[in-house]
Amino acid sequence: MTPPVAVVLASGVPPVVVVVIVLVVVVVAAELVRRLVVGARRIDELTDALARTRREAERDRDQAAETGDRLRHALDAIPQGVLITDAAGRVVFRNQIAETFESARHSDALVEAAITELVGSALDGQAGRRTIELFGPPRRTLVIATTPLVDDPATEEGTGASRRALGGALAIVDDISERRRLEATRRDFVANISHELRTPIGAVGLLADTLVAEDDPAVATRLAERIVTEVFRLARTIEDLLVLSTIETEEAPAREQVPVHLVMAEAVERIRPAAEQAGIDLEVTEPDRRMGIFGDRRQVTSALYNLLDNAVKYSDPGAVVDVSAVTDGIDVVIRVHDRGIGIPKADLERIFERFYRVDQARSRATGGTGLGLAIVRHVATNHQGDVRVSSRLGEGSTFELVLPSASGPLALADLDDDLDDDVDDDRHDDLADGRAPGLDLVADDLAAGTRSRPPLTRLEREGLA
Repeated sequence: MTPPVAVVLASGVPPVVVVVIVLVVVVVAAELVRRLVVGARRIDELTDALARTRREAERDRDQAAETGDRLRHALDAIPQGVLITDAAGRVVFRNQIAETFESARHSDALVEAAITELVGSALDGQAGRRTIELFGPPRRTLVIATTPLVDDPATEEGTGASRRALGGALAIVDDISERRRLEATRRDFVANISHELRTPIGAVGLLADTLVAEDDPAVATRLAERIVTEVFRLARTIEDLLVLSTIETEEAPAREQVPVHLVMAEAVERIRPAAEQAGIDLEVTEPDRRMGIFGDRRQVTSALYNLLDNAVKYSDPGAVVDVSAVTDGIDVVIRVHDRGIGIPKADLERIFERFYRVDQARSRATGGTGLGLAIVRHVATNHQGDVRVSSRLGEGSTFELVLPSASGPLALADLDDDLDDDVDDDRHDDLADGRAPGLDLVADDLAAGTRSRPPLTRLEREGLA
């Protein structure tokens, strides 16, 4: 095949023209190649930019999803119910508390109806608030608050007037039952303490005025004795208030393994003078010395003392008060049983309230402050335990202080055979003297020191139980 240039030359075209044509073709081809290279480079850059934009979009999406999950978990964690709707009134979010009202029945259905009504008003731009009393049981007080969700301000075209577009509504359901109860308790406490302190103070003032004008020595002596009685009563009230306040502030007291028989012995010896003065016999069944509780020894002793004090005050002379303790390996139950006047069934739910007295006249005659059982209840609560009562009017009452058992039965240091014999003799002497068995051993134990055996395994504990 003849080359194109040779064909052109054979056609009679001047060589100069041919050279020019060739150069033009070369230049055009080079320009096309350059543009192709530049275009390919730009395509690569655009591809990289698109990939980078896609990665950023995916990162933003993941961050938005993570933020949404975090907000959802945060809203589920708060104690209030939260509900959010869009502009059309469709629910777009409910936290776990708010979900309980969605398919609820009975009283909770009233809450859902109130939420729907208030949300409708919020979508029209009106914030709302309503308090709902649910009589239960249990009795509850709920506050529902709604507010419109407003988008960013916009400007009407042509007028320059500001307008606000509604983007939905927010409803919050707050259970204020405990708050109301605490407020009522606080008001009752202030009223009760004012009355409890005003009564002895007023009596002291009246007795003192009478004493000043009294010339008869015998009458003056009786008045002075009454003043002393009222002052002691006032001092006991203040002391019990301080004890109760201390226990309430120590919601997490220092915990240690405490032998139950030591707690019982200490509480019994504290109440024994009052029991002997009232003619009450104390029968103490000493528990297994390995039995222990995990808690604050001072608080537990105070609680048991108050149970014994209550039993002695509400028993007739010559009556017997029994004290014992049992365990199932999980809880220790310290039981105080009296044969006193008993408690009416209608009063059983209120006897642990501050200053509540079943028999007002008898309580004042015996110097009761009305705070003892409140102290017992708070001690049990602080130890994640419980206090139970059963009673029959005219037959007596039984109080049970339930406390968590220690991780392993406590045991005192091993005693030799001679000391064991001494222990048996001492227990026999204690029972004969009417004293708490083992009280004399408490001092011996403290002097000699005690040691805890390693915690027993579950099988061992079940075998002991």
